[in-house]
Amino acid sequence: MPDLISPIIGHTMAFERRLEAVVMGPGKPGQVRVTLGRGERKFVADVPFDLLQPALRVPNSEFVAVVSGRDVVRVEQAGRIWLMIQDQMRVVLNGDWDPIGVADIVDDEYDMYIEQIHSLLVTNSTEQTIANYLLGIEHRRMGLIGTPMSQLLHVAANLRSIQLPPVDNSGSPMQK
Repeated sequence: MPDLISPIIGHTMAFERRLEAVVMGPGKPGQVRVTLGRGERKFVADVPFDLLQPALRVPNSEFVAVVSGRDVVRVEQAGRIWLMIQDQMRVVLNGDWDPIGVADIVDDEYDMYIEQIHSLLVTNSTEQTIANYLLGIEHRRMGLIGTPMSQLLHVAANLRSIQLPPVDNSGSPMQK
């Protein structure tokens, strides 16, 4: 089985997630205060000016932030399209996979894997390749024995059945 997870674990982008963001107002010097996330899992962070276009630095501006831990890394150019992708994939990961059994408590537990799974899907990776990626996460990231391959193949099939909106190489929504 090819090792798809090792190069990704050392690559920080694989562990980023996308969150709704709303500018509250000024933060620390050179920063704006931003509310990130939805519902009970919302939190507030100060974001450096240089990460935001001038039009996004004013109160009540909305955007989609790429977040690593609790730090905003950049603005997601595809915006709400990525939130749709993330929501669709989250349903499958939480409902069909959930190897540590926490999806009913922490619905975004597996969001850090969505970008790489999306990459596998848009490159038409096989169900076996996607299942191997998930198994690699379970073994190397989570320290688990692993979900049976038949279940992982079912998860992979369900992921492949999602009608993902197109996103171009820059992360921008593609025009039809």
